[in-house]
Amino acid sequence: MVSGRSGALAWEAGLRYETTDVDVSADGEDDSNDYSVLLPSAHLKWDFTDADRLLFSVGRTVRRPNFDQVLPLTLEGEFGDNDFAGNPQLDPERAWGVDFGYERRLGTRGVFGVNVFYRDVKDLIEMVNTGEPSATALDDYDDEVEEFLDDNPGADENTPGFPEFDPDSFVYTARNVGDGKVYGIEFDLSTPLTALGLPDTGLFVNYSWLDSTVDDAFGERRFNNQASYVYNVGFIQDIPEWGMSFGASYRRQGDAYSRVLAEEVTTRYDGDLEVFVEKRFGERMSVRLTGSNLLDASKVEAFNKFDNAADQLSRDFDEFELERESSGPVYQLIARYSF
Repeated sequence: MVSGRSGALAWEAGLRYETTDVDVSADGEDDSNDYSVLLPSAHLKWDFTDADRLLFSVGRTVRRPNFDQVLPLTLEGEFGDNDFAGNPQLDPERAWGVDFGYERRLGTRGVFGVNVFYRDVKDLIEMVNTGEPSATALDDYDDEVEEFLDDNPGADENTPGFPEFDPDSFVYTARNVGDGKVYGIEFDLSTPLTALGLPDTGLFVNYSWLDSTVDDAFGERRFNNQASYVYNVGFIQDIPEWGMSFGASYRRQGDAYSRVLAEEVTTRYDGDLEVFVEKRFGERMSVRLTGSNLLDASKVEAFNKFDNAADQLSRDFDEFELERESSGPVYQLIARYSF
């Protein structure tokens, strides 16, 4: 790494080379993989006024597969009735990224920032449907055949009414699905309300909008399960004379979409409201009560299901399913003591 400064301009550049050897063994199955990657990066910071700063970064990053994704095992019922088969030959995701940001200091403790980013991703890792029936689907079919034969002794596959194999759960795996792009913009504000005569009241707002593109067998789409936006807004009120503070935050994210073989899912989320109150006792002890999910947030998933890839391309639907999950508030009491 090399770095330097010239007046209001500071810079840093570096180069890293990483090699990875993967050897996995489970239940008598063994596999291996290896890869290496060169990771250059450069960063510029320009303080063009006492309160304003521009930032620019470019670099290459790598994200390796999770351990459970490379295990040479098939885990039955890992996702509902769907099985999951590990893929030891997964390569890591590699990405070139560019960031351009602006920051402005507000008073002595506040800051506002905006950042634009772009990522060019290679070997994107996603969950995919192999099209193979799950163990549950095979067992259910065997049960249907056995029940039919019990009711119709001597019957065979040519007997009218003999059960047809139509699986509704499959084997999933992790796979490098190809290349994609991610881009978006982020806004961030964190400041006390001193200008309004409220120096002990802090306000924070974060908002991110992002989009992405990747091609699969059915055309172009966003990255699977990627929300189109996420925002978080809240405040913290400090009461120094009482040794107390309290605050609240509200978080929400946009719809997420996922498309794999024979199934497309749109997921919608409610917002999450969290409130806390904290009491400090001297310099070393504090007690905090936090309430989360105070709005009984729910998640709604709409499933479009197809028999095969041809039906999915022609939009010949086999089944539509709507699932809704909701939960009540969660309360947590934490005592901290430093020594």
